[in-house]
Amino acid sequence: MRKSLKIIHTPGMALAAGGASRFPGEARGLARFLTGEMSTDTGAFTFEGREALLEIVAALDEIINCRMPDRTISVLKGAQVGLTTLAIGFALYCVIVHRLNVGYFLPDQDFADRFDQTRVRPALRRENIASIMREGRYKGASPKGLKEFPGRGGSRFLYVLGLKDIGNAISIPLDVLVRDEVDDLPPDNLKWSNDRIDASPLALTLNLAVGRTPGAGIHAMYEAGDRRRWHVRCPTCRTESVPEEYWPGILRACALACPECGGALKGGAGRWVAARANRRHRSYRLSQLSVGAIRLDRIAAKWAAARLPSEKARFRCSALAIPDAGDTQPISLELLRSLRDAAPYRLAEAPA
Repeated sequence: MRKSLKIIHTPGMALAAGGASRFPGEARGLARFLTGEMSTDTGAFTFEGREALLEIVAALDEIINCRMPDRTISVLKGAQVGLTTLAIGFALYCVIVHRLNVGYFLPDQDFADRFDQTRVRPALRRENIASIMREGRYKGASPKGLKEFPGRGGSRFLYVLGLKDIGNAISIPLDVLVRDEVDDLPPDNLKWSNDRIDASPLALTLNLAVGRTPGAGIHAMYEAGDRRRWHVRCPTCRTESVPEEYWPGILRACALACPECGGALKGGAGRWVAARANRRHRSYRLSQLSVGAIRLDRIAAKWAAARLPSEKARFRCSALAIPDAGDTQPISLELLRSLRDAAPYRLAEAPA
């Protein structure tokens, strides 16, 4: 059991609180850092159409600014909701502003190298960040994807690493773990990565992925947390509903409609509601229906094109953030017990 850890303070905290700084965005916290320094394929990152991300950003910022130890945030997400851009920005914010060592873990090193080239390096090319960063070297971990940020108190590092290599899972000390594509991370090495933050007074973990298998991976992490869902209130009857749980009945004339009275809904205008209390582990289910930046007509078209059960399962995973393994549902002891109890037959070896 980890001992109780006291709150620590760093020079970056003064900057985030409003102190003088040469780095734009530091005085305004994580949200300002994201909008000022991060970009998407269509331009500068914005919360317009991504309002559901604001609470996640605020929660991360509170944990970092207040140095709340041993916290976890897990996001079971739909595809292309903007969370990976947020996670990259958060990792840079932790290293640059708060002087923390961050590990950004992906399934394998080839994946991590591509991710570094296509997602991380474009952010580092911005003049403000590039001017304070240099390529790093750290014994014991892959040098690829390693970014060094010199400063007071020594350098801090951002590691973009594949978790398939056990050396990347056990060789580096970290304050923050960001684990992307959780469902594809090697399970044993994922457990080993937890040890990387044991010596940190902060020990923060951010998990995110499109979930594919019910009860495993990111879905299991979501279930272990406080299980927050995005509730949208009908302006007509005032009923609150969770849009993805009423799909496709909630879709009418390529718009979202209240399942109670049929009134028009705005999927992005909602609030997060936790299913239970869990002070140390916040978990969110973020579907595409909660993100106005994703066109509803495209979501509807994908659903209309899904004919096979496997295609519908893929849609539920990527659009609704509701894991569905479809035809790839693994055989588990629970499934075998259910089959045993459902019919009077026995499992036996096939005859030669």
